[in-house]
Amino acid sequence: MHEVLKVSVGKLVAFSCRSGDLVHSGPAGPTALQGQAAHKAIQAARTADTQAEVTVKTAIEHAGYRVMLQGRIDLVTDTDDAITLGEIKSTYVPADKLDQSSKDLHAAQLKVYGYCYLRQQQRDSESSIELELIWFNIKSGQQHHESASFSFAELERFTLAALDRYLRWHEIIRKKRQRLLCSAADVQFPLGSFRPGQREMAAAIYCSARDAGSLLLEAPTGIGKTASALFAASKALAESYVDRFIYLTAKNSGREAAALGLAQLRDAGLALTAITITAKKSSCHCSNGRCARDDDGRCPLTLGFFDRLPAARTQLITQDIITPQMLDDVAGQHQLCPFELVQQMLPWVDAIVCDYNYVLDPLVRFAFFEETASRSLLLVDEAHNLLDRARSMHSAQLNRYDVRAVSAECKTVNPTLHRSLQQLSRAISRWANLCTDTESASAEPPAAIGRAITQCAEALIETPEGGNSSSESIAELAREIYRYLVIEDIYSTHHRAITLKKNSGPNSDTGRARGNVQVQLRCLDASDSLRKRFALFRSAAVFSATLRPLQFYLQSMGLPQSTTTLALNSPFATGQQLTRICRYVDTRYHAREASLAKIVDIIRSVYRAQPGNYQVFFPSYAYMESCFQLFAETCTDIPALMQQRNSTDHERESYLGGFNEDSRQLGFAIMGGIFGEGIDYVGDRLIGSIVIGTGLPSVTLEQKLIERHYEDRQLSGFDYASRYPGLTRVLQTAGRVIRGERDRGIVILIDGRFDQPFYRALYPNHWHVSACNSLTHLDQELQSFWADSIDAGTRVPVSPD
Repeated sequence: MHEVLKVSVGKLVAFSCRSGDLVHSGPAGPTALQGQAAHKAIQAARTADTQAEVTVKTAIEHAGYRVMLQGRIDLVTDTDDAITLGEIKSTYVPADKLDQSSKDLHAAQLKVYGYCYLRQQQRDSESSIELELIWFNIKSGQQHHESASFSFAELERFTLAALDRYLRWHEIIRKKRQRLLCSAADVQFPLGSFRPGQREMAAAIYCSARDAGSLLLEAPTGIGKTASALFAASKALAESYVDRFIYLTAKNSGREAAALGLAQLRDAGLALTAITITAKKSSCHCSNGRCARDDDGRCPLTLGFFDRLPAARTQLITQDIITPQMLDDVAGQHQLCPFELVQQMLPWVDAIVCDYNYVLDPLVRFAFFEETASRSLLLVDEAHNLLDRARSMHSAQLNRYDVRAVSAECKTVNPTLHRSLQQLSRAISRWANLCTDTESASAEPPAAIGRAITQCAEALIETPEGGNSSSESIAELAREIYRYLVIEDIYSTHHRAITLKKNSGPNSDTGRARGNVQVQLRCLDASDSLRKRFALFRSAAVFSATLRPLQFYLQSMGLPQSTTTLALNSPFATGQQLTRICRYVDTRYHAREASLAKIVDIIRSVYRAQPGNYQVFFPSYAYMESCFQLFAETCTDIPALMQQRNSTDHERESYLGGFNEDSRQLGFAIMGGIFGEGIDYVGDRLIGSIVIGTGLPSVTLEQKLIERHYEDRQLSGFDYASRYPGLTRVLQTAGRVIRGERDRGIVILIDGRFDQPFYRALYPNHWHVSACNSLTHLDQELQSFWADSIDAGTRVPVSPD
């Protein structure tokens, strides 16, 4: 008996019939609505003999399979005299400017449709059919037609050859899937015994996948979130509740942890294939400087891409965990773009690790994730980062300076784009002149800017590679233009148009705005957009070490009220961490200058009570720099480092390199920054965090708008916009200290507000917070804690001689 396999014509052709170059037209190609409108217009103009949207389905026995091939044909004219099939493709460019690889793919789809239709109509082998391709230029409204006649035998040979390529690959994937299911059913937790909380977390994620539900879970530091989530996902695969899982993270450290967890599962016997998607700027050779575009803006690694793809794909599918380095090596062997190669591998792997944006960002997300979401489990790690990231992903901005600079740059090389950018610059200027304040907000985006930017996008699409350029400034502006268009298209009541006039004011001669003008389409609340994305997936499990209160994150992430919420207890003993509030210090903005001396005294006292590695976290660079200067002048005997503004990778590595098991280093860093979360300071690499202030964001126009937005929804605007996000930064910072069961350390919270009931109600259960009224009081607490640590035999740093 033949195995039955259902395959759409589009899927078959996309896999088996693509050849030639990989060509991008940019993200601003024809929308689905524009394509549907073009189809309807052309279909309505045909004669009464022509049928539209004709479903075709036929069964083909081939290579041990019974393939149900199906699709829908745009136009069918079937008379006694002849049969004609038509396929409509909408485009922004004239047909003579379409790349040949795309045209060949369109033709291949129509050939397979022709074969299926003749079989469905039971025509004999002597039959022939007319195939007509119709390209509709949305911009000009013009149509271009190409037609050719094919015999049944020609179409059969073409279709069966394509089907043969598809089925050979399908057999490879089928056998891999069988190995996965068998191994996943037997695999044991790779770390041996479960830590406290790990079993509960794994069970909750598994049940969420089984029941097609959603989960919001707070799993404190030390539980081992990554291992729990991956193990649960593997068991969901074993039971075929899902076909794949996607592990989303916000930082490189999260992706590295996921890669380690997958390797541990593999070593425990799980036969899965996993891949990690890295940022385009690091993996695409044109972006990282390892490749140069030609004079027409084309990347040589995309020329003939689909001719070389099958060999690379076959080589990679034999691997289990496809690392970025492995992908880069294989791409190099076959002269392919690594970033494009990873996208071609996505349908054939069981696990995918990537950044949030490839699933959630409306501009750069991959269509594959949406197409397969109903059979996928989404794991969202470090979810406390998602709110700000989601707002950013659903926002856009334009700078007049950038528009004018690029306009000048392309004056001779691209006159059409130059003129469009000039019009955009003038539209921004006219809009700015209507805004009387240096900062202003409106409920609707500027219509004139939207029209001008659409013209710029059309000019970019008509350039080679959809606006890609060897000039980084042109390429960067093209990305901003495309993003602006996408965000304008999804603009909602959750958005505001903000205009900022920087270093500007009315010109004394003309009365017009001077200086730079920035127009922003800012998302104040991305919950609706996230709700729509999460709803596509069979299951979404959202987790982090700090999600307090859970109801805030439940609403802000757009998760349904039916979502299961779970807060696990810390696996660490209460006595491992001393948490004290210095409530006698005021760190609010107006009191910062007066607070510096008190803060320096506290830092000195903390360090001298037990020399070791400490981090001091500040809410702003200015506050940190002022305190560091005073500390350096008065505490010359204590080694100290400070996080630099806009630091390079080398500077960040140098900073972190100062914190090792043998050092006694003091670090000054920014709360919520790269050193305040996502870094595992194991053991003596960090024995204390001193947190300055409650982490409230700066008071800006955008922040005020966010607060007002929540108030309009009958929620506490100040809490939702400021206090809850600020507390998350504090908790993340404090969570760097205790990372293992033998660690001991301190967390000092400097600000009287930390003693308020609002904050006390939200502290983790294992903290046991109390307040100190003076430096003397704090000294006593520190001496007692470290003395108890020595008495208990718990590991603490060795004091210097």
